[in-house]
Amino acid sequence: MTRTPGTRSELARPPLAALLPTLLVVAGSVAWRRGDVFSGGVDPVVAAKALVSLAALVLAWRLDCSGRPGRRVGTGTLWVLAVLLVASVLGAAEHGTLVAGAVVAVRVAIMAVTVRLLLRAVGATALLTAVVWACGIVGGVAALTGLATWTGGRLFGGLPPLNPNEIALLAGVVVIGAAWPTLLGRGRPRHAVVFLVAAGVLWLTGSRTSLLVVLLAVGVGALRLRRPQVGLVAGAGLAVTAGALLIASTSAVSSFVDRTDASGNSTLGSRFIAWEAALDWADSTWQWAFGAGLSVKLIPVAGQWWNEQLLDSSWVSAFVQAGVVGVLAAAAWVVAAARGLRHLEAAAWPAAAGLLFFVCGRSLLESGLLDATPALLVLLTVSFAGERGTRGLPVADPPPAAGSPAPADPVLVGSRG
Repeated sequence: MTRTPGTRSELARPPLAALLPTLLVVAGSVAWRRGDVFSGGVDPVVAAKALVSLAALVLAWRLDCSGRPGRRVGTGTLWVLAVLLVASVLGAAEHGTLVAGAVVAVRVAIMAVTVRLLLRAVGATALLTAVVWACGIVGGVAALTGLATWTGGRLFGGLPPLNPNEIALLAGVVVIGAAWPTLLGRGRPRHAVVFLVAAGVLWLTGSRTSLLVVLLAVGVGALRLRRPQVGLVAGAGLAVTAGALLIASTSAVSSFVDRTDASGNSTLGSRFIAWEAALDWADSTWQWAFGAGLSVKLIPVAGQWWNEQLLDSSWVSAFVQAGVVGVLAAAAWVVAAARGLRHLEAAAWPAAAGLLFFVCGRSLLESGLLDATPALLVLLTVSFAGERGTRGLPVADPPPAAGSPAPADPVLVGSRG
């Protein structure tokens, strides 16, 4: 197939120099202990995660200073993020969680600086590719090591010990990444294999929100698709047929949809309990405006046999953690990131649009979008890449030396063929 100049690296694997810090960012942003909520203090796990994040920052800085001309990247994302973080720290100071809240805010700031340095060094398409690969590696290891103890319920990670929703997030990123080449008209059978495996892992996690949103996200990524490949049309038809047969002949789908939590309530009903408590949580104008800090993950609940509950919504969490100021800043940030999609190069658009829709869509019912998590990594990458100050400014790679071999046929996911 003939390629125009400048397209050879569109679907290439990320260089190791970019993949390694991205992998460290993902590894350092997932849970290392199951069911643990950070409330301040330093222990070996907290210290190790901090070192991993700092190592990623140093590697990104060295890559940015490697001698090649750097890309210009906008700073608007940093300003919006600064408003959110400052609001959360002000709220934490009043609430009595200043140390823990400041630590989480620093983690988020380190991730933002790391992403910006990586984007300056390698550009949007390569960084998006590195994010997909890193999520696939971490999520794949967690899923494989968790299968050994899987007994037919929801799939938990083994190493690292991720909860099902965290695995679902990583698997969803891989699903969109595996669909990316096909949405550009360059899909291969190996991409379909990775897509199916990642979708299977997502199903085993039992995360209904992530499964629904990732399917919609792939559709969003396909909005610019003009000439779908024959394999894509045939595969979509087979998937629809298989889904219809599964619904008609088994109870797998109904069991998946009707899942209840440990309290005996539907999981959506449990979320409503926490959300109602969050609306009446602030006891002062200051807390209403600035929240209680990013370290606050639990909300007291009344009228139940349990006393507190996790905040299962990034937007309800944003209100509790950073108040109305933080919610408004976060909403403006997401809108700006979505508007910035029009500034991206054509090769990056399907992945960026799909990933942004995925992490923002699941944030309505899942927490973590505004914390140091892989979801925030995706949001930061897409937001920085779409800024007006970033648009159209990547520096072209130098031409290959005379007589040098042509690059191998690039792919996004899978081995070289």
